[in-house]
Amino acid sequence: MWLISAWLISGAAVVWGTLLRGGAPYSSPYVSWWAFAPLIFVTEGLTLRLASRRTTPFSGISDGAVVFGLFFVAPVEMLAGLALGGVAASLTRRPFRVATSVFVVAQFALFSGATVVVFRLLAPANAALDWRSWVAAGVAVAVGVTGRMCSEALTIPHLRSAMRGVLEDFALGGLTAVSSACVGVLAVVLLRLDAFALMPLVLLAAAAAVLYRRLIRERQLRQAAEFLHGADDALQSSRELETAIVQLLRRARTMFSAEVAQLTIFPTAAGEKALRTTVRHDQADEVMIAVDLGQLDDVLEAETDGVIVDRRASPSAAEMLRQRGVDEALVGLLRGESRMLGSLLVGGHMDARTFDTRDLQLFQTLANQTTTTLENGRLEQSIARLTELQEQLTHQAFHDSLTDLANRSLFGDRIDSALVRSARAGKRLAVLFIDLDDFKGVNDTLGHAAGDALLVGVAERLRGCLRRPDMAARLGGDEFAILLEELEEPAEAEIVAKRIFEALKATFDVAGHPVHVRASVGLAVADKDGDNASNLMRHADVAMYAAKAAGKDRCVVFAPGMEADIVSRHKLRSDLDVALSTDQLVIHYQPIVDLVNGEVDGLEALVRWRHPHRGLVGPAEFIPTAEETGQILMLGDFVLRRACATLLRWQARFPRATPLTMSVNISARQLQQPMFVESVVETVREIGLRPESLVLELTESILLTDAASSIAKLETLQRAGIRVAIDDFGTGYSSLSYLRRLPVDILKIAKPFVDDLALAEPNGDFARAIVGIGTALRLSLIAEGIEAAGQITRLRELGCTHGQGYYLCHPVSAEEMEEILDGGGIPPNRLGEGEHAEPDVIQLRRSG
Repeated sequence: MWLISAWLISGAAVVWGTLLRGGAPYSSPYVSWWAFAPLIFVTEGLTLRLASRRTTPFSGISDGAVVFGLFFVAPVEMLAGLALGGVAASLTRRPFRVATSVFVVAQFALFSGATVVVFRLLAPANAALDWRSWVAAGVAVAVGVTGRMCSEALTIPHLRSAMRGVLEDFALGGLTAVSSACVGVLAVVLLRLDAFALMPLVLLAAAAAVLYRRLIRERQLRQAAEFLHGADDALQSSRELETAIVQLLRRARTMFSAEVAQLTIFPTAAGEKALRTTVRHDQADEVMIAVDLGQLDDVLEAETDGVIVDRRASPSAAEMLRQRGVDEALVGLLRGESRMLGSLLVGGHMDARTFDTRDLQLFQTLANQTTTTLENGRLEQSIARLTELQEQLTHQAFHDSLTDLANRSLFGDRIDSALVRSARAGKRLAVLFIDLDDFKGVNDTLGHAAGDALLVGVAERLRGCLRRPDMAARLGGDEFAILLEELEEPAEAEIVAKRIFEALKATFDVAGHPVHVRASVGLAVADKDGDNASNLMRHADVAMYAAKAAGKDRCVVFAPGMEADIVSRHKLRSDLDVALSTDQLVIHYQPIVDLVNGEVDGLEALVRWRHPHRGLVGPAEFIPTAEETGQILMLGDFVLRRACATLLRWQARFPRATPLTMSVNISARQLQQPMFVESVVETVREIGLRPESLVLELTESILLTDAASSIAKLETLQRAGIRVAIDDFGTGYSSLSYLRRLPVDILKIAKPFVDDLALAEPNGDFARAIVGIGTALRLSLIAEGIEAAGQITRLRELGCTHGQGYYLCHPVSAEEMEEILDGGGIPPNRLGEGEHAEPDVIQLRRSG
C-alpha cells in the first residue's frame, strides 16, 4: 500500500502542477474554495457501504461535489478545496491508520485532479451548459472513478481469488458514482436557475443517504445473527468435535474475510498437550494437532473478551503474527466458569481493509458463544475420545500398519530393555533377521496386493513360532526380525530358526495362487557386556546378508569378521561419492549395427568407473550399490547429459540422412522420481539434441512396477519425441496383453535367445516369436549379445536387421568409437557366415 501510495502521489504532483497554472471558473456563478472545501469534506466523509457484505469497501459520494466544482470553481481554488476537504475527511475516519489514510488521500488527490484536467480538455470553450459539457463531465468522472477502483484493487492481497467480489464492487461503485454525479449535474442546473432550489435537493440526498446506511446496517446485523446462529449450530449439530470445529472456523474465516482461523483447546490435565485446529485460505486444514504449552503464543496477546492485535503492538505480537503469515488478527480467550478452555484467533485479510470495532464486537460475541457451547459437556467427552484416539495413534506409531507387528523403533527399544533384564537374570538373548528370498517376483507377477497378503501370512506364521517372552517385528519391505529372550544356551535360538523354516515351508495361498516362500536368516547372540540394540541388529543384518551370499534359504550365525563385508559396502558407497564428484566415471559406447551393410545406426551409452587404484571397474560392481543408496539418480543424470552431448558432437561430425541415435539405460529408481520426465526433456532441450535421437532403455520388470504411472510417464516422453526401448525382452513377464499397453518403440531381443542361434543345432523358436511380436506391433528390433557370425545370418533370416554384441564390437571409449564411425562402421566381411572371431579384434573400414 505504501508503494502504491508513492506512485499515486507522484502522479498527483504532475496533475496538480498542471492545475496550478490557473484559470477562471468554467461557468458562473463563481464559488470560492472556502465554500467548496466543506462540500468535499462532507461528501467524502459521508461514506456508504455499497452492500451488506463485510468485505465490500466503503464508497464516498464526493463525485457529485466534484462535478459541481468542475463548473463553478476555478482550478487553483478547486485544488485547495480538494486538498483541505479530502485530508480532513481522511483524518476523521475510524479506525485511523496512517498507511490507509495516506493511500486514500493520495488516491483522492490524483484522480480528482485527473478529473479536472480531463474536463478542461474536453469541455467546449464557450462555457455553454449543453450536451458537450455534460459529456465532458461524464468522461472526467468516469476517468476518476475507474482510476480509484483500479488502485484499490491493487491493494487486495488475494486479488485472483477475490476477483468475483472485486468485479461486484466495481459494478456497485460505478453505480454509486453515476448516481452521485447525476446529483451533481442536477445541482449545477438548479444553481443556474435559482440557488434556493438547491435546498430540497440537499435535503433529499441527505435523507436518502441516511436511510440507505440504516438499511445496510440492519442487513449487516441480520447477517451477523445468521452467522452466530450458524456457528452455534455447527458446534452442536456435528457428532465429531473435529468436524464441528472445522465448520466453525470455516464460517468465521468467510465472515471476517480472513486468511486464517484457528481454535486451540487447552489440556484438561497436567502433562497433556493442547490441541490446535487451523483453517487457512487455499491450504489443507490442520485438525487437532498436538501443541506444547510453550507454543501457545496467542494466549500472551489475548484478552478475556478479545482484542485486535497487529505487528506494532509488541515484539511478541509481531512474532506471533509472523508465525501465522498475517499482519493483523482478532485474538480472544475462551474462559469457562471453572477453567480456561482455549483460545480463538481470526487473522489476515482477503481484501484491503483492516479489522474495526464492529469486527471486534462480532468476534467477542463469537468467542463467548463458542465458550458456552464447548463447556456444555461435549468438550470433556470429545477430549476423552481424542485421548483414546491418540493412544491408538501411538500404537500405530510403534507398530507396522500392515502386519500389526512391532516396527523397527519399538523393536530396538525392546532389545535394550531385554538386555537389562537378561543381565539381571543371568540369561542370554538373541536377535534373528529374516529376509524373504525373491519376494520381488511375487509383486512383479501377482501384484502388490498379493505381496501384501503374503507378508501378512508370513507374520502370522512367525507369531506361531514364538515363545511367551519373544517378540516379532517387521522392519520394512520383506524384512522381519525376532527377539528371543531367556535363553539358557545359544543353541536354543537355532532351534527357533529351524522352527521358522518349517513354518514357512508350507505353501501359501495368495490370491488363489500357490506361493512357496524361502528365507535367509541371520542370527546374532548377545554374549558379552556392552552389547546394545544397535550392535545386535547390525550383527544379525550382517549374518542375514551372509546367508544370502551363501545361496539363500539358510540360517547363518554371526561370527567376528563378517562385518568386513559391510565395511566394504560402505567403502564402496563412499568411493562412489568421490567418483561422482571428481569425474572418475567415464562413458563407453557400443555400436548398434545394421546387420546388412555394417553401418552404425546408433550407440548404447555404458558407464564405467575409472578407479584410481583398481583401474576400470564394470557397472555390475557399483550399480547395485548406487541403486540402494540413491546415488543412481546423480549417476543417471551424468550418463544422460554426457551421452547426449557426445551424440550431438558426433551427429555434426558424421552427418547422415538418418542421424545417429543414442540409447541410455534407465533404472527403476530414476523412473520413480516425480519429475523424471521433465528432467529428461529439459536436459535434451538444454543440450540442443533432437528428441527423436534419444532412446531410453528400460527392463520389463521396471515397467511392471507401478505400471499405470510408468505408462503415463512413457507416453509423455513419446509425445516429446523421445523413444523407448524394452531391454532384455523375453526374460521378464512378457505377454502381448501388457505389451500392447506399453508405449514402447523398440524391442531388444535378450542375449539368451540370441545364444540359442549359435548352438550346434540352432533353436530360434524364441527369437522367431519375438521378431513376430515386434513385427505385428510395428516395433523396431535389436538383437543383443551377438558373439558369432552365424547368429547374424540367422537373425537376418528371421527378419531382425539390427544388433550389437562383442562379435561386432566391445563397448569402447569415445575416441575409439570415433575411429569406427570415421571408418564407416563394421566391415561387411564380418557379417556373413564364419567361425567365432575374437570379440575384441575389430578391423576398421576406412571410408574412401
